[in-house]
Amino acid sequence: MLAQYSIFILFGPWLLYSLDSSYVRGYTLLYPWLGARIVWFLPSEQIRRTRIVALIFSRITFCTSLCLWASFDYSHTEPFQKVLSIQIGPGSYEPAGGGRSWKGIRSSSLEFGLDGLSLWMVLRTTALFPICILCSWLRPYGSVGSSGVPALRAGTPIRVVCTLLLILEGMLLAVWTILDIVFFYVLYESVRIPMFLRIGLAGSRTRKIRAAYQLVLYTLFGSLCLLPCLLLMYAETGTSSLELIYAYNWTFERQRILWWGFFFAFAVKIPMIPLHLWLPEAHVEASTAGSVLLAGVLLKLGSYGFLRFLLPLFPEATIFYGPRVYTRSLIARIYASRTTRRQVDLKKIIAYSSVAHMNLVTLSLFSNNELGRSAACFLMLSHGVVSPALFLCVGMLYDRHHTKLLKYLGGSAATMPLFTIFFFFFTLANMALPLSPSFIAEFLALCGVFAYHSWATVYALISVIRAAIYSLWAYARVAHGRPKNVYIKYVCDRCRREFWCIFPLLWITIWWGFFPSEVLYSLSGSMLLLQHLCL
Repeated sequence: MLAQYSIFILFGPWLLYSLDSSYVRGYTLLYPWLGARIVWFLPSEQIRRTRIVALIFSRITFCTSLCLWASFDYSHTEPFQKVLSIQIGPGSYEPAGGGRSWKGIRSSSLEFGLDGLSLWMVLRTTALFPICILCSWLRPYGSVGSSGVPALRAGTPIRVVCTLLLILEGMLLAVWTILDIVFFYVLYESVRIPMFLRIGLAGSRTRKIRAAYQLVLYTLFGSLCLLPCLLLMYAETGTSSLELIYAYNWTFERQRILWWGFFFAFAVKIPMIPLHLWLPEAHVEASTAGSVLLAGVLLKLGSYGFLRFLLPLFPEATIFYGPRVYTRSLIARIYASRTTRRQVDLKKIIAYSSVAHMNLVTLSLFSNNELGRSAACFLMLSHGVVSPALFLCVGMLYDRHHTKLLKYLGGSAATMPLFTIFFFFFTLANMALPLSPSFIAEFLALCGVFAYHSWATVYALISVIRAAIYSLWAYARVAHGRPKNVYIKYVCDRCRREFWCIFPLLWITIWWGFFPSEVLYSLSGSMLLLQHLCL
């Protein structure tokens, strides 16, 4: 069956780029599902072919997303550039009167679209999944070869792992581009199914089942708040099209009711305190690929929901409840920064650091100005590169030490110099050192927060200082001191597979640190539209 698709696999991106850009956009959504189908039906004993096919499809999806980026029109005046439109039934749009109130609307097609924000979400998602598949080149304990093609751990079904990764990629690409609130809800909630299986099947400890169930139960609480709000919106507007719902004029009382449902659904995914307890446990129990996906993609679903739905649909309620969100975000950032210093597990340190960074994103989003929202988007993107790179470094340590506890680590600067360079570089980026994308994003975010409330900026700056303290403390415990494992000197520094996992993230971090203007310019159009909708 692989031979039937070989020509399409090898020459598909070039052929699509020579066609109309809408074909490229449509096949970007299709490739992961096609790859999942092929991988699932491969024989279980063909482990090498399974790995290679999954990696090929993930890389082709990334290539088609680059075609999307190349064909994206920054001068486009409409809110979204259409990716794909699927006819699902007859219908018509009938405005009641001449205002923004709509009545008797019936959606006739399912649409996918791109703006500056969703474009970068698609690019980052397609860039991370080949890395996650390379991380799933699993090895047995104690064997670290220089070839980069180690054997599987016993009991790990590589065919299932690769299929789940490709299905999850297809779902996430649809989430970033869907322009229908009902189907967004279906995809938004379906994402947790492959992630639940990913943690439960490929976790590293016996507590992995508990962590997987915590992820499901916490996010299920958010979905129970969101579903009644979506049904109420559909009953009142008669449509599920996002562009038409943007045009609907909601009363202030109705905004206040709907706002809480959307807020809780997306706050769980950020996560905001006290809805954060599932995240550190999920990170600790997940495999390296699972942690990369959690930090790089899944945590951004909440802030993306705020930007796409909460802020433009309910602007008056957002202003009304903004001070409460501000207070919660400040408390969460300070709490997460203090809690990080007390952790003994390296993955939990990075997990609580992610909570602190994502609550700065929330703080910047609710600053009610264009600068703050653009900075929040850029901080989402930079965190989605730096934090996965740190989890990759932790995975490299775990493969050699078989532990993530700091008291058993140390001395890597003498035994693993190249790894130490990578880890030090991303530690500096995580603590927002100048010339890193995190520094630019956090500086712009604090400027946006200062325009809204000056004292909030002071408390946020305290957390920035704490971030530098716990980042350097964790690095010193890992890199310096005497090696606790006497056999660590017999293992290699890094293999080729690990190098090519982390090098693209290093290159992106340097690129965004020195040339952030291209990303910020592409986001400016979406933020101007959002500012217009929020007025």
